[in-house]
Amino acid sequence: MPIAKHRVRAVIVGAGPVGCLLAIELRRRNYEVEMYEKQSAESSTAEATGHSFNLTLTLRGASALPAALRERVYRMGTILQQRTVHHRDRTLTHQPYGMNGDHHLLSVPRTELRRLLLKEALAAGARVHYGHTCVAAHARRAEAVFVTADGSLRRASGDILIGCDGANSALRHELSKSGARMRIQQEYIPHGHVQLTVAPEAAEALSRDRMHLWPRGDHFLQAQPNRDGTAAVTLFMPVDSRDGELRFRAFEDRESVRGHFDREYPDIAASLPRVTEEVWDTRPALLKVVRCAPYHYARAVLVGDAAHTIVPFYGQGINCSFEDSEVLCHLLDRHLARNRDRHSAIRAAVSDFSALRVAPGQAIADLSMANLEELSAHIDDELFHLRKALERRLHQRYPRDYTQLYQLVAFTRTPYDEVVRRSEWDKHVLDRLCEKFDPRTQSDEIIASYPEFHRGLGSDGRPVRGPGANGSAVPVMSPGHASLSPLGDSS
Repeated sequence: MPIAKHRVRAVIVGAGPVGCLLAIELRRRNYEVEMYEKQSAESSTAEATGHSFNLTLTLRGASALPAALRERVYRMGTILQQRTVHHRDRTLTHQPYGMNGDHHLLSVPRTELRRLLLKEALAAGARVHYGHTCVAAHARRAEAVFVTADGSLRRASGDILIGCDGANSALRHELSKSGARMRIQQEYIPHGHVQLTVAPEAAEALSRDRMHLWPRGDHFLQAQPNRDGTAAVTLFMPVDSRDGELRFRAFEDRESVRGHFDREYPDIAASLPRVTEEVWDTRPALLKVVRCAPYHYARAVLVGDAAHTIVPFYGQGINCSFEDSEVLCHLLDRHLARNRDRHSAIRAAVSDFSALRVAPGQAIADLSMANLEELSAHIDDELFHLRKALERRLHQRYPRDYTQLYQLVAFTRTPYDEVVRRSEWDKHVLDRLCEKFDPRTQSDEIIASYPEFHRGLGSDGRPVRGPGANGSAVPVMSPGHASLSPLGDSS
């Protein structure tokens, strides 16, 4: 890792987990780092209530952390090896996340992760200024203007201006007003969420090594066990009513809330002592997707949720954001080592950052939306389980030819857009096999036929016979296997 010859000055807007991780990494490179946070020091590290759920780190995001820091994060989190589906009839279905011990989620309380990263950033020498609201930005000067808690104005300038101020990014808004030709699209989805209180004995009774899900059509309950024996329980549900069904804004009265939970979640409803007031009285947190391109302008760049706000249904928000941080730091290393003019180097680095990260950001946003349907309905479906079991067997039998979508997303460093291209091809091949054979009764035939069928199927879906010496099918690679990652790892 090259150390900056001349101390580079970085201004970071936002002191959340992503901003703090960037501060840690830039201080390792001898940058001068100033973070400006809208919240007060007290509220920024206070326990979240009502709308909080744990963050889930996978290999993709955890790999972006320095080894010593990663160990500390693991000590505060809970390793989840599988998800357990709770059906209405009280039966359970267990679904491992992957094929080995490395294929797991690390469930970490959001506030605890933020406290740890902030402490590390401060110990590394970064400075943080609380109560500073960004109200203007000048990307060509890498300068931001803030209103402080006492109402005064403060200007902060550096060599690079980095926006880590989340889904409602003020810096993104200010850049778009000041000449950045950004395409910005914001879309609220129908679902909202509230946090529910679970009785201590019920939380203790939940299996500690798994995510718990109660899928119920277009809504679901989720429980994430914590290391201390508690659990973060969250209800995801459309905010408004649909087809006469009860929803956040359509319950008739408090009793109807309790009746809904008794009917839909019979194995846990009695252990949610405050569910009536929590669902009836709490305004649900809304969920949205923000798409932005490019992520940079002059010497300013957006990272994490400020660049790509995604819904939480794939658990990849923090992973994508931590990966952003790693990619940006590598690009700065590369260009600052090559270019004697650091401002030119920074402009080149942030331009490359957009080129590398916009397509993956768009891809994971789409995947996260698509996974909502799986979490709400499909994982409660018999055919879904048959298909997943078939996919696992295919990977076990032909690990180089077939890997499940979730494993590619969570447990590899393959760019998300490349994952989508590869997965669409794999799905296409398996769909065709499932048309030819019945997956209920002919799974062995599907497994045995996969390699030859895969080699003989063209990208248009029709069999390909080619110039092989013995007339055999010519292998057709799935589209888009080349990686653009500057990290040199696409597997």
